Amino acid sequence: MSNDTPASTGIGSKAVDWTLATIAGIVSFVLMLKLGAFHATPPDSLDGAWQAALQFAWLNDLQIGRDIVFPHGPYGAFYAHLYHPDLVGLWYAIRLSHAVVLAIALVWTLRVVAGPGLGWRVVACGLALIAAAAMVPGPDGIWMLAPFLLIGLAIDTRNTPPLLVGLLVAAIALATLAKFSFLVMGVTALIAWSVAAAFRRDPMALLAIPLYVAAVVLLWIAAGQELSGFVDWLRVSFQVGSGYGAAMSLTSNRYDLLVYGALVVLLLLGIWVGFRSQSSLVVKGIVLLGWLALFMFVAKAGFVRHDGHAVFPFEMAVAAAALVVAHGLPPRKGAGQVFALQLLVLVGAAGWLTVAHTRLTPSGHTIDKQIAGRIVHAPALLLEIANDLLSEHGKAAHYRDYADKSRALLGGPHPRIASATSIDVYSYMIAPPILAGLPYHPRPVIQSYQSYMPALAERDVKDVRRDGAEVYVLQVGSIDNRPPLADGGHLWPEFLSLYDPVDEVPLGLLIERRAEPVPLETRKLVQGRKTYNRWIELPAPNPGAILQVKGGIRPTLLGRAFGLVFKPPQLTITLRRADGSEQTHRLVPGQLDAGFPVSPLVTTPQEVHALFEGEAAGAPVVAFQINAGQVQQAFWGSDFPLTVTEIHRPGQG
Repeated sequence: MSNDTPASTGIGSKAVDWTLATIAGIVSFVLMLKLGAFHATPPDSLDGAWQAALQFAWLNDLQIGRDIVFPHGPYGAFYAHLYHPDLVGLWYAIRLSHAVVLAIALVWTLRVVAGPGLGWRVVACGLALIAAAAMVPGPDGIWMLAPFLLIGLAIDTRNTPPLLVGLLVAAIALATLAKFSFLVMGVTALIAWSVAAAFRRDPMALLAIPLYVAAVVLLWIAAGQELSGFVDWLRVSFQVGSGYGAAMSLTSNRYDLLVYGALVVLLLLGIWVGFRSQSSLVVKGIVLLGWLALFMFVAKAGFVRHDGHAVFPFEMAVAAAALVVAHGLPPRKGAGQVFALQLLVLVGAAGWLTVAHTRLTPSGHTIDKQIAGRIVHAPALLLEIANDLLSEHGKAAHYRDYADKSRALLGGPHPRIASATSIDVYSYMIAPPILAGLPYHPRPVIQSYQSYMPALAERDVKDVRRDGAEVYVLQVGSIDNRPPLADGGHLWPEFLSLYDPVDEVPLGLLIERRAEPVPLETRKLVQGRKTYNRWIELPAPNPGAILQVKGGIRPTLLGRAFGLVFKPPQLTITLRRADGSEQTHRLVPGQLDAGFPVSPLVTTPQEVHALFEGEAAGAPVVAFQINAGQVQQAFWGSDFPLTVTEIHRPGQG
């Protein structure tokens, strides 16, 4: 049966039809909005730190990509869930508008691709509810949805309603400037849909991409960004993205990967056979490649992480399966088995989403309880919006409490901090000076763990030399079991040259900028090409000296290719202390390329203070080796250049 059959035009039928659509839209909106997820974040939170920095950038007209390097755009301040008293009104305006647009687009898209009869439209509205419910577990779901909806329209041979295209393009443009990965997904969907629409002579085919460019430009300027800075943001985002796979640890369950891969294969098969017979092989191929790219990007966002975001891919599998099933309504003659298979994929995706979400989250926050909670408590949660906007209690009180805790972490703040014209933090915990209302002066790569590529590290080094903060708080330590001083390790020679210790505060060691830098003395201890799994002996560092290791591990052609679709296998480094004990850490090749102190292992503010004062500090490392089996070497090569340099102030070491 053709989906082009005219629908009933009776007034009663239309009234029932639009009532169902309205109900589906409202419930979709409530579910996707994830009411109650807006919160105040403690100052010692990693995610809360970059969220606070992005809000600081918005409020202080910092240029994204120049002043702040992070894989989020200027609207990342509203992608974040962090409460800020000066942004709460605008936050709700943007998030509510985004949710309304997506709710309308979700229901409308499924109604467009489904059959014309009232019964099929009712089913399409039900599929909209299922797809919306799938957005509840992961925070990125609603931002990823628009590209899938747009490319879902490409499997239909009819012209797409212009207003629907406009809504989806607007949602993609906003997501583009919220997070770089959404830009990649959005552009992929736009190109695939535009090419398919051009083949079927849809008048919107030539307008979608220009509309997107115009929307991005307008939103970029509205965010207070210089138009020329957009290229800077793209460039540094590619640098961050190029090292992302190797930098992030993998915690996802391998069965999740297998199930997701099977779902993708079945969905792509359903998309292929679901095309109308008049669709050319070229159009089928382009749209299929677009779908495959979206599935790949979602997999990288979900499985290549350090904190268990495996639910993201299954959220999108549910949304994609709902689109494929809707396009099969009513099932065409002879396609009953294929349609049954597509329904099975939808059920499987929804079921595995529940399984994955239950396994990755506490029992009190399982998907069924989240969905039920959103429905049951929707009125109270809607009233909470008014409380956020108007009340000095609730989240506003929490924000003031966290500001007080932030000041305490900075010593009250310490008199030297209070008198400083600028302050930065060497750590991922950069929120305290922001929440405390101090003159935060970020280096470009705001959180140390993300300067995992040499180009990013060099930006930080140049900025600290030229215009570094007047005072720094050094808090040693790394994330994801990296070596203790690997995150931002390239900055330690700069700190030794440009800063002097002042005092210890609860957050770490307070240092202040010198009037003139100290020229450091260096001595090469190790230099040449090295191989894996062989110990490299080191002398014990003299008091006040650090041993800076720097290498050049590069991916092979296989490693580069695999990194595009997933991630290369991890390398590790084993450190041997003077007492014979050993500890093994993840090694990020980009951090090794930028350089970091391998010895001594300093872990406390007191040990860092002693290092500045030219005293014995921390535990010396007497040998280390970089570990890689045959599989890892196929991705990273069999040998690499490496140097170890002793660095100290004159008169020390």
